[in-house]
Amino acid sequence: MYQQGFGVYQKAHACELDQTKLILMMYAGAINFLNKALKVANNDNIEMGMYLSKSKNVILELMSSLNLEKGSEMGNVLLRMYLKLYNKLNIAHMQDDVEKITEVRDSLYELEETWKQVFESNECRKFKRKNAI
Repeated sequence: MYQQGFGVYQKAHACELDQTKLILMMYAGAINFLNKALKVANNDNIEMGMYLSKSKNVILELMSSLNLEKGSEMGNVLLRMYLKLYNKLNIAHMQDDVEKITEVRDSLYELEETWKQVFESNECRKFKRKNAI
C-alpha cells in the first residue's frame, strides 16, 4: 500500500503537479477518509478500519515527503506531529475510539488551513516566482 502512495506521488511529480497542490490534496484526502470512517463507525468496524488505514497511509506519505535535511527545525516538528497523529489513529483503530478519530481529523484540518495560509502568503509567492524553472 505504501508503494502505491509513492507511485501516485511520482506520477503527480512527473505531471508537474505543483507541490503545494499535492500537499493540500493529501490533507484533503486524509480528512475525507476520516470523515468516512466516522460516518460508518457505529455500523461497520471493518469499513471504518479500511478508511483509517487509508488515512494512516496518507500520513505516512506526508512523513516521507519531509526534507529533514533542508527543512531545519520545521521538518522535525512536522515529523513529530505526524507521528503523534499516526499513533493516535492506531489507538483509535484498536479501541474503536471515535473521539480520537475526530481529534486527528480536526488536527489535520488545522494543518491544512495553516498550509493554505502559508502557500497564499506573499513570501511563498515570491519564492515560487524566484525559483521557477
